[in-house]
Amino acid sequence: MRTLPERWIPVAGLAVLLVAAWFSTGFQSADEHYQIIAFAEARAGHQPLAGLPWEYAAQLRSTLLPSVCMAVFGAARGLGNHDPLALAFFLRLITALVAFAAVLRFVHATKPMVVPGLYCGYLLLSFLLWFLPFLHVRFTGETWSGICLILALAPLLEEPSKRSAFLQSGLFLGLAFLCRPPMLAAAMGIVAWAAVVKRTGVRSLLELAGAFALVLLAGIALDSWFYGQFTCTAWNYFKLGIAGSPGHDFAEFPWWYYYAWVFKYATPLIGAAILVAFGLLCATKPRHLLTWAIVPFLVLHMVVPHKELRFLFPLADLAPIMLILAAQALMERTTARWRHLVHGNLAAAAIVLPVAINLIALIVASTTPAGTGIARLAGYVHKLPGNPAIRISYLSAQADVWRIRIPAFYLPPYATDTVVDSPCLPMATSDGARSLLVAQGPLPPCAGAPEHRWVEVESAQPRWKEWLMKAYEMEDAKPGWKMYEAKAPMPNNAR
Repeated sequence: MRTLPERWIPVAGLAVLLVAAWFSTGFQSADEHYQIIAFAEARAGHQPLAGLPWEYAAQLRSTLLPSVCMAVFGAARGLGNHDPLALAFFLRLITALVAFAAVLRFVHATKPMVVPGLYCGYLLLSFLLWFLPFLHVRFTGETWSGICLILALAPLLEEPSKRSAFLQSGLFLGLAFLCRPPMLAAAMGIVAWAAVVKRTGVRSLLELAGAFALVLLAGIALDSWFYGQFTCTAWNYFKLGIAGSPGHDFAEFPWWYYYAWVFKYATPLIGAAILVAFGLLCATKPRHLLTWAIVPFLVLHMVVPHKELRFLFPLADLAPIMLILAAQALMERTTARWRHLVHGNLAAAAIVLPVAINLIALIVASTTPAGTGIARLAGYVHKLPGNPAIRISYLSAQADVWRIRIPAFYLPPYATDTVVDSPCLPMATSDGARSLLVAQGPLPPCAGAPEHRWVEVESAQPRWKEWLMKAYEMEDAKPGWKMYEAKAPMPNNAR
């Protein structure tokens, strides 16, 4: 029988997810837009192919998520909703609801692994660990592959002897692979665990492999339809990974960088706890399914020179169970001399700071725009009265403007944009259009038009978030992006 907290924690988690789906607008990484929404819009004929990233011509990206995006947008437009901000919200909402159901499934499957006294804590971590609601509304390959991973692990953790367990696992591992090909490493680890540790029969392994292959064939058919010719994007992806891409330079980092990133970006206290929990999982449970799923995936990403923090996002939903298993391991190994401290005042004191940090980070991540806040600026453009011609200028280097440039998908058809190297250049252009400028920091007056001025009309992020991020990142903090509007001098008779 479930206690009251056990019933209400998932409800609270769903409420936070819905809040994040509404407020976490825009995208955290460029791929979230340019390789999903942009692909879908181009395939539907709403955007020229010339504006797509090079990965489209190389046919590197699976078309599963872009196809889902096409279907969602098509249904919404068929019902009369053409608002780009609303269309993007529908993707976040669908992701949130599917993620919620997947976490519920995984929590139920892993409940026997958790001692009763820690189960409520496990629920809190699973639904309210600060970065999970943020990730659970991102319509990206990283998020969806992570959702599919926990759905693949759940039947094996719950009832590995059940005949359909390996069939279910194979189907979801196949979907995880389509969303993100490096998930093949986790899939191979799971198969190796089943064969070596569980000594699973050949029939069950064939069921898993057959289900995986069936999904892969469906993915090839979908890719071929989307790109208009026979193609296997996973093969193209791995071929590029082996041969490299001479025309594109990717940032390279040492093998240990992921540990430093987890420590910093999960916040030091929570990040350190996750790293310790992973170490304890490997040390105390080397034969556990979680270990065999995580380690191959992590090793693959450690040895590949190109690294990004988002590459680890598929493992994010495993952090709560790792933390709880680590807590249990420490409790089991605590001597009687220290047990009263660990279980008493010391534990209570030690938990206050991480809880406070988690709460602040949860509020920030769930109630503010994602990334640089592009969608917030786009929202201001849509709020301008009437349908005036709008010219948006970006004060940025050409190589860096992608960080803040509002994609055409989010802009009304009467808006155009350009990149400038001086805030005074748009002042000198008078074509009757309403002039907006996106820049970082305050702008100096223009010598050629001393009475004209740029007036701040919107910020990409709320001021309170900018202040918090500056306090946290210290010298790494960058000035926030602002949107300015050109104000002409007042007529003499109005002064």
